[in-house]
Order: sequence, then structure tokens, then C-alpha cells
Amino acid sequence: MTSTLEPATAEHEIARIVREELLLGSERPIEFDQPLGELGVGLDSLGLVNLLTAVENEFGVELSDEIWTDRGPLSVNELGEIVRTATAAKGPVREADHDSPVLHGRLEQLEEKLRRRGAPGRAAWGAIRVVAPVTRFLYSRSRHLMLERSLDDPAPATPPPLTHVELRALAPGEKPDLSQLWTPVHARLMTRCFEKAVDDGAVPLVACEEGRVIALDVLSARGYMDVEVRSPATCFGFLLTEAKAARGRGIGLALVAYSFAVARELGFRKQLTHVWDGNTAMLAASTQLLGFKIFGSARRTQVAGIARWTWDVAGEKGSGRRLVL
Repeated sequence: MTSTLEPATAEHEIARIVREELLLGSERPIEFDQPLGELGVGLDSLGLVNLLTAVENEFGVELSDEIWTDRGPLSVNELGEIVRTATAAKGPVREADHDSPVLHGRLEQLEEKLRRRGAPGRAAWGAIRVVAPVTRFLYSRSRHLMLERSLDDPAPATPPPLTHVELRALAPGEKPDLSQLWTPVHARLMTRCFEKAVDDGAVPLVACEEGRVIALDVLSARGYMDVEVRSPATCFGFLLTEAKAARGRGIGLALVAYSFAVARELGFRKQLTHVWDGNTAMLAASTQLLGFKIFGSARRTQVAGIARWTWDVAGEKGSGRRLVL
């Protein structure tokens, strides 16, 4: 069953939700044809995700997370049309989480769910921390969406970080403490991967506050680990992460926008990246706020430490030990 809302009814209700729930009661007019992100209405990535949840609650419909991958920047008009053709919800709708960090990996999502269950949940998480690396080594499978952004396009209007946050490239030989950027399960491995990428010529970009690195992004002309870039004048962005305490302030988005300027100065004309398809907030940020467009998908399967990719990128299918872009 689909929604039977009259034309324009959905748009006015969506605008009300944006003003009252996401813009803290602002009375400013919402243009129905403006993008919902920073270039228009002004929602950040978490605001965009919570908007979908609020709309599902209000209209009793189910909205797929693929809303971020099947379209460009959304407007109130476009979201209203999606609501009118959406399927009615079959069960309880999910709740908005205004305090949730913007960027989440699967283990972080699981950790937060278990910690909310008190002592039994914390005990379960302690066990998972021990077995997760072994389990991932033996077998893991994930789907990723390939994103590209022309560096000739105008820079996105992301919210600036606080004035005492510095965005810069790390100096050659500089080795700051990055341990707070990842969960303890991942910290040692990710630090080693980062150091290897820098040794191979990648450019590390950081956001610093009071002398501490609170966010990281890395650019490479070659790729990263089992991702190989062959396209000319193209760089690959990877390892984007923020310390938990720094999330929700627009610092990660500002660092990515800064990376566009650095990449242009280095002579690149296009930036590529990939995002795990379960990272809804990052997909929303990439497509709605940062100007990335999805141009393919890939699946990575790892068995006993040996990874293999299958992909459909820009209309070309392939498979192999390395994802070729």
C-alpha cells in the first residue's frame, strides 16, 4: 500500500518538521525547491538522516536508505514526491537519534547498542572485542559504493569548524598520536595502515585542536591497500575519521572540503573514494553536502586474510585481488 497524500500536503508538513525539529523552531521560510543540505536549507549529515526518520514517523511510511544513492541533492519537493509513492510501514518506525555520532563503523554501531543494555551488554561487547579481529580475518563480506567528485566544481559550503581548530597537512616525518581516532579494536591496525600509506607517498591531512589530532583524511594518487587508482589526474581519499569527542561539529566535513583545495593544488582534477553502504550518515554527507556522485559499486570478500573484489564501476565489471579504479 502506498501513501494517498494530496499534492503539496507532504511538502508543507516536511517543511514544518525541518523548522520545528531540526532547526530548533526557526520561523524562516523553507524554499521547497532548495537542496536540504548546507547549500540550501542548511541540514548537516545527521540532520538529513534524522529528517528521514521524522518523516517516516509522521507519515507512517518506510523510506529506503537508498534515497541517498539513487538521487542527487534532495529538496522538499523531491522528498514530498517520494513520500507520496512510499510503502506504508509494516512495523514500528525507528527513532531519531540526535546525539548519535555522524560517522559510524559496524563495530561502533554494535558497541553503542550493547552498552545501552547495561552490564550484560558491556560484557558481551568485551567478548566481541576479543573475537572480532579473528572473525574478520577468517571471513568478512561488505558492499561499498564508489563515489567521485570533480575538483573543478565549486567548493561545498560546509559549516566551518570552531575558530581554534586548525586544518593542515602533516609535515614530512611528523608522527602525531592518532590512537583516539579509532576504537581500541582497530587502533593498532589502522595506525600501521596509515603509516604504510604515508611511506608510499600519500598526503595526510588533519584537523588539530589544542595540539591534538581530532580528525584525519588521506589523499593518494595510487590508492590504498587493495584499491588501485589508474585514472589520470585522479586521487583517492581514504581513512576519513574523527575522534568521538569531535563529532557533530562539522569538522570532518570541513576537512574533506579542505582536501579538495589541497588536491587541486597538487594537480588532481578528480577525487574518488568508497563508502560502506551501511554508513548512512556518510552517504548522506557525501551526496548531499560534499558534491560526490555515485558511479559504481563493489563487493569485498575476505577469506583467511585473502581479499577479493567484484565490481561494476562506470559500466565496467571486473574482479580481482585489487579494486581497480
